[in-house]
Amino acid sequence: MKLPVALAIVVGVIGAVLTYLYVGPLGGLGLFIPATFVGAACFFAAGGDVAGLKKSLAANVWGVIWGTIALIGVGLVSGPILVGIVVGAATGLLILGALIPLFDFIPGAVIAFATTAGLRLLTKGSGTDFSLPTGPFTVMLISFVIGGLYGWVAAILVGKLVGSAPARSKTKTA
Repeated sequence: MKLPVALAIVVGVIGAVLTYLYVGPLGGLGLFIPATFVGAACFFAAGGDVAGLKKSLAANVWGVIWGTIALIGVGLVSGPILVGIVVGAATGLLILGALIPLFDFIPGAVIAFATTAGLRLLTKGSGTDFSLPTGPFTVMLISFVIGGLYGWVAAILVGKLVGSAPARSKTKTA
């Protein structure tokens, strides 16, 4: 089976099941399916293997942490200038985390940071709310971890369908 066909089937089926769970039986948890899909994409972008899983999960968690810190900081200030300064400072510190090898997958961290802030904008959740289904930190942390695992399981299943694991370079179809 060709790789794009295997990816389409596996990612599509798992994505459909996760979406059903998030809006159905697990709907009360407030999990965010876009973050789960992005978490899976980060897994593939980070290499699509066990090392990529570790790299993407660490970066996503780092981004969620700094996104939450930014939300807390924004909640303590008023006015667009101070909000901009808080977001800029948090973003800079997020990226400086790449000096630590565990957090060197900057795209995964920035994506998680932005998605965490985006969830807050959609739901009006507070950075200091750590509960399900309303706390951006908890919702995004769980959603991204599930996403990384979604990517990992998908890679294993796709590998079985095509006869090898889909490495990052193989998943590019353009």
